[in-house]
Amino acid sequence: MVDAPHLLTLSEQARLIREGSLTAVELVQAHLDQISKLNPQLNSFIAVDPEGALEQAARIDAALARGENPGPLAGVTIGLKDAIPAKGIPWTINSRLFEDRVPEDDPPVVTLLKNAGAIVIGKTNLNEFFSRPTESDLNPPPWNPWNPERMSVGSSSGSGAAAAARMASATIGVDGGGSVRLPAGAHNLYGIKPTHGLVSRTGVGRSEHSEICPLGFTALDTALMLESMIGHEPADDLSWAGEVPEYVANIDAEISGWRIGVPRVFIESAPNESEVMNGFDTFLAKLEELGCELVDIDLQGMAEARAATFLTLFSNAYQRHQKTVKTDWNTYGPQSRVNLLQGAFMSSTDLINAGDVGRAFKAYFSQLLQDQNLKAIATPTSPFATAERSRRPGEHSRGINACYTAPFNISGHPSISLPAGFGDAGIPVGAMLTGELHDDLSLLQLSHAYDLATDWSSLAPSI
Repeated sequence: MVDAPHLLTLSEQARLIREGSLTAVELVQAHLDQISKLNPQLNSFIAVDPEGALEQAARIDAALARGENPGPLAGVTIGLKDAIPAKGIPWTINSRLFEDRVPEDDPPVVTLLKNAGAIVIGKTNLNEFFSRPTESDLNPPPWNPWNPERMSVGSSSGSGAAAAARMASATIGVDGGGSVRLPAGAHNLYGIKPTHGLVSRTGVGRSEHSEICPLGFTALDTALMLESMIGHEPADDLSWAGEVPEYVANIDAEISGWRIGVPRVFIESAPNESEVMNGFDTFLAKLEELGCELVDIDLQGMAEARAATFLTLFSNAYQRHQKTVKTDWNTYGPQSRVNLLQGAFMSSTDLINAGDVGRAFKAYFSQLLQDQNLKAIATPTSPFATAERSRRPGEHSRGINACYTAPFNISGHPSISLPAGFGDAGIPVGAMLTGELHDDLSLLQLSHAYDLATDWSSLAPSI
């Protein structure tokens, strides 16, 4: 019996289960105990499946006893953002519109995770239809375990809080403008938005800029998760048809000499809080210590790409809800109504222009990386150090909290948030690396080298 197995990283848990030092049932029970202890305070999970999780764990233990290999994630637990369906578990998107909906099947991404041996322990909290959280949502908003008097940030807020509080081995979120990278930064986690199309959204909803993403304690955990989530879906016209990249086998790399662009003028134009910049400076210093060459670059078009991302988000949301928003107006929460109405008043010209901006920024950013021979660019994850600060109406309505993240949703480039320090409220702050299309491996290699050279992943909330 391993003491406090829930405090170990996903990769350590998977190794111990394979070796027989820890059973999947023991790990699931440890996470269920942690959920029972902390979820009443944090609201991280909105649905838990203890019976199903323990049954899956027992099957994995039996397979291991027979000498079988149940997969690289055998026995670890996953908290799934409730924007993603899972067989037999309520799928509400935190809305009263769907409070009684229970899927009969898994989407491909969940099937891939289960085939790799992962156990879906429950569904994590989120903002209703990815709007701003309110107490009038079906489930009230989650709180940050690093400071339970402060709210968790991002639409995947429950996924960030659940992982940080060690309620699961790792979690899955959805990132349409920063909704995985922002909670990763605010919870001392690694969260990657992969290249568009790597992880299929079949069964979740078609989107040209929103990705299903893993959040983990370490870069290696994140790589293990992402590699298990990738698979071509012929019925998905956006799904990548290439072979599954071998991130884990190639995650160790000599990064000395790698050129990292730093768009200082753009960064200085954002309303960054001092804690954010302190963490970012520490992050850059560590990259230099690891041998990376920091290069000042001129980065244009970020504000336009951010606006195009949110215009597309709101327009697509209204398109999906245009019938029910008329028939069930009072069932929607007030903030969801605001977001949907914004989409309702956007014209076809607006959407076409947003697409043009996105394509232009995509080509421009790839060319910038090529011309400057850059492995990635570095920015803060968010200019703000707390969820409360990021949600001030005047700035939230313009997407200022997502000024670093959202442009790369419409461009499709891979982007990862890494731990970078803590703010005055005790809330973590993140730094972000963004790289070339389909070079997610370089981001994971950089993150892994950084992870090994720091102690962020050894820290856990004292809650």
